[in-house]
Amino acid sequence: MAKTVFRPNEIKVSNEHVQLQLARKFVVEEPVEESPEEPIYEGPTADDLRREAEHFRMEFERDKQAMLAEAQSRSEEILKEAEKAAFDEVKRKTDQAQIIKRQAQDEADSIIAQAEKRAREIIAEAEMKKDAQLKDGYKDGFASGQEAGFKEGNLEAERLTDRLHTIIERMMDKRQEILSETEQQIVDLVLMMTRKIVKVISENQRNIVVSNVVQALRKVKGRGDVIIRVNLADVAMTTQHIKDFLSSAENVKNITVVEDTTVDRGGCVIETDFGAIDARISSQLNEIEQRILEVSPIRTRVKTANPVTQD
Repeated sequence: MAKTVFRPNEIKVSNEHVQLQLARKFVVEEPVEESPEEPIYEGPTADDLRREAEHFRMEFERDKQAMLAEAQSRSEEILKEAEKAAFDEVKRKTDQAQIIKRQAQDEADSIIAQAEKRAREIIAEAEMKKDAQLKDGYKDGFASGQEAGFKEGNLEAERLTDRLHTIIERMMDKRQEILSETEQQIVDLVLMMTRKIVKVISENQRNIVVSNVVQALRKVKGRGDVIIRVNLADVAMTTQHIKDFLSSAENVKNITVVEDTTVDRGGCVIETDFGAIDARISSQLNEIEQRILEVSPIRTRVKTANPVTQD
C-alpha cells in the first residue's frame, strides 16, 4: 500500500523530473457546427401519387373508349344514311326511268300506229290501182291479151307490199333503238350519282377509314401479324388507332400500316398470312352497283364503273 504521510526526515530533495500519470485523459473537443433542421414533408406519398396516376389513366382509358365507341357508332350511322340515300335516289331515278320508258313506248307506239295507218292507205291505194288496172286490163284484154293486164296489176301490188314491209321494219328498229338508248342513259345516270355520293362521304368523313379497318379486321381468321394498306391521306389517322384495332381484333398480334397508291381514300386492304381482305371504296362501290342492278327493273348492258378517284 502506498504511503501517504511522511515525516520531515523522510523527505529528500531531488532534481529529477518526474511525470505523474493522470487518472484520466482530457481531450479537447472540437466545436460542432449545427445544421439547420430540414422541414418535414407533409405532402402526398409516392404510393398516393401512383394511385392518383393509375386513377387518371383509368379515367383517360374510359374516356378514350367512349369516344372511340361514339365515333364508331357515328361512322356506322353515316354509312347507313348514305346507303339509304343512295337507294332512295335509285328508287326515284327508277320511277323516272319508268316514266321516260312509258313516254318512249307511247312515242314508238304512235310512230307504229302512223306507219300502220300509212300502210293501210298504201294497201288500199294499191288495191284500187290493182282493181282499176284489172278492169283496164280486162277491157284491153281482148286487144292485147287479158293475161298481160292481170300480170301488171300483180307486179304493182307486190311492189307496194314490199314497200310496206320495209317501212314497218324501219319503224320497229327505230322503236327498239329509242328504248335501248333511254334505258342505258337511265342506268348510267343512277350509277354516276351513286359514285358521287360515296366519293363525297369518303372525302369528308376522315374516320371512315377507321370504320372500314375495324369491319375488315373482324373477317380476319387465325392469329398472326397484319399489314393494313391505306391511302397516303389516311396513314396518320390509321396509325393513331393501332392500339384500338389490336384491342378490337383478338386474333391479331401485330399491325403495320403502310401507304398504297392503289387504295382510294377511306378504303383499305388487309393482308394476312391466309390472304388479303379487299375493303377499298371502289370494291364496295362495285358491290353497291350490283345491288342496284339487282333491284332495278331495267335489263341492259351496264358500262364498267371507274373506281372512285381523289381530285
